Amino acid sequence: MPPTCAKAHRHTNRNDTMENINTLHQFLQAAGVQYQAFDLGRRVTPLDPIEFAQVESLSTAYPYPRNGHAWLGLLFWNQGLSKDHYIWFIKLPLDEMGKLNPAARSQFLQTVIDALGENPTAPMTEEKQQQLKSNPFIFTPPQEKLAVFHALVNKQLARPASIYFEHCQSYLQGQMDWDNWQQIGLQGLADVMARPTTEMLDKHLPQAIEQMPPQPLAAFASVAENFKASDAMANSWLALMADGSNDTINQMALRGLAGHPQHLSTAIKLALPHASADTLVIIAARGWLALNDAELLMNYLEQLAKQDHQLFIGLYSDLVSMPSLRQQVLTNIRRPDRSAELTAAIGQLMQTLGA
Repeated sequence: MPPTCAKAHRHTNRNDTMENINTLHQFLQAAGVQYQAFDLGRRVTPLDPIEFAQVESLSTAYPYPRNGHAWLGLLFWNQGLSKDHYIWFIKLPLDEMGKLNPAARSQFLQTVIDALGENPTAPMTEEKQQQLKSNPFIFTPPQEKLAVFHALVNKQLARPASIYFEHCQSYLQGQMDWDNWQQIGLQGLADVMARPTTEMLDKHLPQAIEQMPPQPLAAFASVAENFKASDAMANSWLALMADGSNDTINQMALRGLAGHPQHLSTAIKLALPHASADTLVIIAARGWLALNDAELLMNYLEQLAKQDHQLFIGLYSDLVSMPSLRQQVLTNIRRPDRSAELTAAIGQLMQTLGA
C-alpha cells in the first residue's frame, strides 16, 4: 500500500493534494496505476468500472450495502512493474440514500497522505505504518473472503494459484479419502473455485458436494457462495437439501447456491418452512438476488415476522437498503393480504423507526 500512495504523491504538492483529488479513482489515477474494485460486504464481487465511477461521483447508490457501509477491496498495480501490487480494504459509510459519504472518503484519503509524510518514496517508519493501520476506515475481511479475494487477485494478475491448490484439487476430485480433509484450507478451496475446469464444475464438484463430511462441506460452501455454480453443482446442493427439513444442511446449500439465482429460489422455498434465525440471515445476506420475486419475498417476510422483533428490524433494514430490492420490499409490506403476524411486526417496526 505505501509505495503506491507514494507514486500518487509525486504528481501533487502535499498542500493542495486534497483540493485536486476528491475520489479514490482520481487518487489512483494520479498514482499512474490500474485498479480493480471489489465488494466484500456480501459476496466477493468485482465492481464494474463504470458502476464504480457512478458510485464515486455520487450519481448512484452503492449496489451492495451492508450495515450502512460500503466494504471495498481495492487492488491496484503498476503495469510497468507487474510484480508489485497493492491492496486496501476500506469501509466507507453511506448516507441515508445509500450513497458514499464524501466527507468520510476525503478523510480517508487525507489520512493516507498524512501518514506518508514528505518523502513517501522512503522506507516506511514503524510509526507511519502504525498510523496507516489505525486508519478508522481500514478493515480486515473474514478469512473466507480473504481467501477468495486473493484467489481472484492472482487470477486477474495472471499469477499462479497458491501452494494449496493442487492438494485441494486432488481432494475435490475424489483422489483422497473424503474423511481425510484436515489439510484442506480455505485458500485451496478458493483457488479451485477461481480456476475451475468444465470437468471440475460438471463432475467432480457435484460429486464432492454429495460426499464431503459436514466440516469441509461448510468450508466449501463459505467459499463457493462467491462464485457462479454450475447446473450440476446446483442440482447436488438441492439433492442434499432433500425436503429442506435439515436447517444446518439448508444453510450450507443456500450459501453454495448464492451464485445460481434460479436454483437459489427453489432452495429458499424448501428452507423457509424450517428456517432458523441464522438461515434467514443467510438468505438476506447472500441470497437477496432471489428475493426479487414478489411472492418469494412475501414468504420470506412472513417467516421473518415469526422471529424476534430485533431480527425483523435488522433484516428488514438490510433488505430495504439494497437498491435492487428497496421498491419491492416497500411494496410488499403494504400488501393487504399479509398475515396478522406480519402486520403486527410491521406495526412494531414503524413504531421503532418513528421513535
